[in-house]
Amino acid sequence: MRSLLGLEAFAPIADELRSVSEKLLESSTVSILIPSSLTGVVASAILEAAMLDAEIPYRRRFSPRQVSPPCIIISEDIISERELDPSIDSISLDLAPLFSVGLRGLDGEPKRGVLSPVSQVAGLAELVAPDGKRTRRLRPFLLAGNWWADSIDQGYDPIYSTLLNHLREEGSIRVLPLPEVETPDLSELSGLDKEREVSTRETWSVLDADSKAEAMSKLVLPLVIAEKISITRLEELVWRRIKISHSDRDLHSILVEIQNRFDGTQSSINVLIEQLIANSY
Repeated sequence: MRSLLGLEAFAPIADELRSVSEKLLESSTVSILIPSSLTGVVASAILEAAMLDAEIPYRRRFSPRQVSPPCIIISEDIISERELDPSIDSISLDLAPLFSVGLRGLDGEPKRGVLSPVSQVAGLAELVAPDGKRTRRLRPFLLAGNWWADSIDQGYDPIYSTLLNHLREEGSIRVLPLPEVETPDLSELSGLDKEREVSTRETWSVLDADSKAEAMSKLVLPLVIAEKISITRLEELVWRRIKISHSDRDLHSILVEIQNRFDGTQSSINVLIEQLIANSY
């Protein structure tokens, strides 16, 4: 894995994650406090996978409730900046959506977005268990926080794009057009002509680049006209489908399944977390 902490997006929190990771390795049982949300599901699964890989004892708890250090709290209230007090010996880490710089334009102008707690947890996980099998397997899911947020629908999300490119460059994922993905979930592409999708898939391998572009344009044109999905999200679902390196499935399809099975109850959240850790998707 290539370290996430080298990305500018992680600059506001990198030192804190490093400090906490060192303390975790010598810690007693750590409380992980999570919201009853999709963010809580994936963030907790990534963190718990690393804790298991590193053999660090932990307990899962649901907010709202009070927990005492050592603890890691996943929350969903956006903050603008973080303050690190290195003098604090106990572990008390609050990971919340954080405005940060995703990348910079040619003129050096910063492109800002939200670094989700799911991504932040992945940064901590790579420090805690850099060679952990569970940690590596769940690494692509760090994109879930930004994918489920509405920033992609508002236009370009520099954080999501930076994280996706990072995962692709390190080999954790492949980015493929829809016809090259086996059995993708198409429920997010409401209005897609299923017969044309099958036809495009069957002829895809013999088409040249121009013919592929034309075929895809004809396939998605009704969705563009219907305006039921943002252009940015549509492009991701048809041109930049995320294939997980260790899996036969694509990330978008798995995230849809998690959404469909999530009902907000603690019992369903527990099941989803355990299945993610156990690689049951």
